[in-house]
Amino acid sequence: MTRLASLLCRAGLAAIGLASLAAPAAADEIGMLVPSAIVYPGQVVEGRPLQPRDFRVNADMVGEYVLDASQVEGKVARRTLLPGKPIRLSDLKGADVVSAGAPVTLVYREGGMVITGLGTSLQSAGDGETIRAKNVDSGLIVSGIARADGSVEIGG
Repeated sequence: MTRLASLLCRAGLAAIGLASLAAPAAADEIGMLVPSAIVYPGQVVEGRPLQPRDFRVNADMVGEYVLDASQVEGKVARRTLLPGKPIRLSDLKGADVVSAGAPVTLVYREGGMVITGLGTSLQSAGDGETIRAKNVDSGLIVSGIARADGSVEIGG
């Protein structure tokens, strides 16, 4: 092989190598769970009929979808879920622990001191989500973190 032919061969192999690096991840046939009926925002997904269905998805996108029933336990729909369509994990959220307009206990902790008060939730929220509430005694609107027991933790 001549030196020129050898260089051309190497350049061709290098171009093929670069092209394979730029190619998108291969799509794989993946089994996902899909709703059998419409699930509206705020409805609990767990316990609803879900069925497996295969979809072609890029390997790097698989982690964004519901693949098994354990991923919908205790979750509600954030948006309308359509029958036969894959469910993205971002379409789900934890169930609300505080409802808009409901009475809540406002909790302020600092060091060993705990101060509690009565408030009214201004919005619904799940555990760990930021929420606004109105202090019944002062009328002030405060922000805090909704807790699983239905209280709102304020600052501290």
